[in-house]
Amino acid sequence: MKKLLALLAVLLMILSMTACGGKESAPEESAADDTAATEEAQADEEETEQQTGIANPWSEAATLEEAVQGAGIDGFTFVDGMVLTLGEVNAETYRYMDGIVDIEAPVAAVEMTIRKGRSSLEAESGDISGDYNKYTYEWTQNVKGLEVKCFGNREGEATKTIWTVDDYSYAILAYGAGGDEDFGLNADDINSLVNGIQ
Repeated sequence: MKKLLALLAVLLMILSMTACGGKESAPEESAADDTAATEEAQADEEETEQQTGIANPWSEAATLEEAVQGAGIDGFTFVDGMVLTLGEVNAETYRYMDGIVDIEAPVAAVEMTIRKGRSSLEAESGDISGDYNKYTYEWTQNVKGLEVKCFGNREGEATKTIWTVDDYSYAILAYGAGGDEDFGLNADDINSLVNGIQ
């Protein structure tokens, strides 16, 4: 009987120590939970900062006139409905930032961006396109006495076209929407576009 009582006493001691140990580990578990919550909050904050990045300088406009006014430039003419070899071109969206107006005018399977901006924004090159890619071919095309600079990866097909008139620079970017990264506009389409933009 004494052995049984001794054994029960030992078991009770072990149980009480386990119970005490559980109470002692609770603050550690709580601290671990707090640390995990803090790390998760920091990760969420970092992810939000990465997603936000640099503030978008562009503002949307309902009309070309509104975009011109918002950019603070002296007019911008784009002839909606002009016909290229690709099809009819119509402006879809207008954006602006200080000194530049941007028109998105997709046609067929081509994403086309047309810009007008103050030449002083890019004094050295007159290039307000925002496209810094290197191209295989560079050439000039004369359109109504204007020297139009063309850039493309296929001879005679311009992915980027830029020119300057007085205090303003212009740019046309044309990318194949179907994955044709080397798409470019032909000489006739460049001529039509430059004539339809002022």
